[in-house]
Amino acid sequence: MRHILAVLTLMLITADCLAQAPFSRLELRVQGTQNVNRNLLHDYWHPANGVKVSAATPFYAGDWEVNLGVHRFNGAAEAPGFGALWISSGWRLKIPVTTRIRLKPGIGFGNYRMSFDESVTSYSGERRESDFVGSIGVLASLDLGRKWFLFGQAEYLRVQTRPLMRLWFISVGIGLQINTGKFLQTLLE
Repeated sequence: MRHILAVLTLMLITADCLAQAPFSRLELRVQGTQNVNRNLLHDYWHPANGVKVSAATPFYAGDWEVNLGVHRFNGAAEAPGFGALWISSGWRLKIPVTTRIRLKPGIGFGNYRMSFDESVTSYSGERRESDFVGSIGVLASLDLGRKWFLFGQAEYLRVQTRPLMRLWFISVGIGLQINTGKFLQTLLE
């Protein structure tokens, strides 16, 4: 009985995602980000505000998205500061809460590129480092009308450096949904 309830709940949650036409619309998002956790990394670097832009489209199940994030860590304790560029691709599941509010949990994978202000002699001696990054998070959106929406996001990044970088980000932003039209829909397919 428990398995039947789990399957029925999953079907109810994903019904909106499975009934969509792939690539039928484009969702553009821009958001301000802030790293909020503290760990060993933060003994050497202090996070500054960042920005992230994303584009998402309905896929066969859920939404497929691409992301570009930029943020800065200022040096402390004799460590040089660095700027980080995060490029990723991900997938989100849309869960309608009300007619205007949606939750979108998701996962992503990509590249986290750090450009240091000066050579980091205690590690590799390089000014640039590029590492694999995985992320998991949830986005909550509020529709403002037919096209515009506001959203907040909590996201965990795990950057495969040595030692591992574990970063929690919160962000707020605004988004726009547009229909793709037949030409762009065909191009994306």
